[in-house]
Amino acid sequence: MALVALLMMMVYEGLRSGQRAAETGQEFIDRTNRVRITHEFLRAQISRLMPLPYKQDTTNGKLFIFEGEEERIRFVGPMPGYLGFGGTYVQELELIRDGGAKSLVYRYWLHNGFDEKNIDDGDPPVLLLEGIRDASFRFKGINPEGKVGDWTSSWEDSQLTPLVVELKMEMTPESRMEWPLLEVVMMVDGGSTRGFNAGFFPSG
Repeated sequence: MALVALLMMMVYEGLRSGQRAAETGQEFIDRTNRVRITHEFLRAQISRLMPLPYKQDTTNGKLFIFEGEEERIRFVGPMPGYLGFGGTYVQELELIRDGGAKSLVYRYWLHNGFDEKNIDDGDPPVLLLEGIRDASFRFKGINPEGKVGDWTSSWEDSQLTPLVVELKMEMTPESRMEWPLLEVVMMVDGGSTRGFNAGFFPSG
């Protein structure tokens, strides 16, 4: 009976070890898939941005086609079918502080009738990735000489779209994830988006 009990204990421990190994492997697959899906989603959405204004400065008539900061970008583009109902949407990606780390969230609003004063009335942000230690967006565009300029952490001219958007992220050790550098080349010519008729505005 003692031998049978010992054998049963060994079998049980073997099963437990196998289960733990399977769970660890599944967690690794889940983490890898999360990074891959987020990476592909960002590339698809950013690369298909459209040079359409979504906001206008009433004091000087300046249009907003693309806003880019170190921790946030906003632009207009088509939506995936599983998130929207067709047409164009104002889309925003933002890095927000989440405890001791940061999270990457995604927001979207219908382009037609977009009003920045009411952005909090829409759907809650979609959490794309958490466990981020540090991250930043950077941008490249055409300089006044007509050549590709240097990287900048702030996009100065909201009436132009950048040529390239970069997202660099360093994950926390606890997340056990690695983020591959994301550099997205725009499908539109960033130098040809200036000059919209100031009277055109989606909500007008």
